[in-house]
Amino acid sequence: MNFLEIFLIALGVSVDAFAVSVGGAMGCRRSSWRNGCNAALFFGGFQFLMPIAGFFAAAAMSVFVREWDHWCAFLLLLLVGGKMIFEGLKKEEKNDEPTVCQLDFFSPVKLLIPAVATSLDALAVGGSIAFNGGTVWWPAAAMGIVTGIISYCGVELGYKLKSFGCEKLMTGIGGGVIVIIGIKILLEHLI
Repeated sequence: MNFLEIFLIALGVSVDAFAVSVGGAMGCRRSSWRNGCNAALFFGGFQFLMPIAGFFAAAAMSVFVREWDHWCAFLLLLLVGGKMIFEGLKKEEKNDEPTVCQLDFFSPVKLLIPAVATSLDALAVGGSIAFNGGTVWWPAAAMGIVTGIISYCGVELGYKLKSFGCEKLMTGIGGGVIVIIGIKILLEHLI
């Protein structure tokens, strides 16, 4: 693969992480550079690790990944987005303790599920690289770096979008965006 092909693949697999980052940031009460760094680390890290795992497990997992990755990603994103929609519709409780993020979406524990869900395509890409006889290191590094940068930018964009007001509404909309991404992933593989 040449540089342009690697970059386009990296850009393609990072789109879902970008959308989830925007949606997660829209539900935050206050912006924090740490949230962007956590998103970059988790989304970028999994986009780096998953193609390597897919590359080395290609013979055993490629059929399973191709048949079920869209369902797994859909269900995981439906759970994450559904919870955000629920939080957006729930009545606000009085809370005097300061929080960085309403849903604590960018905590390492909560980022694990969306990071895995958005990187399942990268797992399949790693498997396809193995079957084509290529090397996985440069594409995996490109996927991780591009996704990390795009995820950080997505968090910042989410903060800007939510500054237009209506925090709870934006949380619900962000959750809706995440659910729509899950539906898009499912439909891409079913149609």
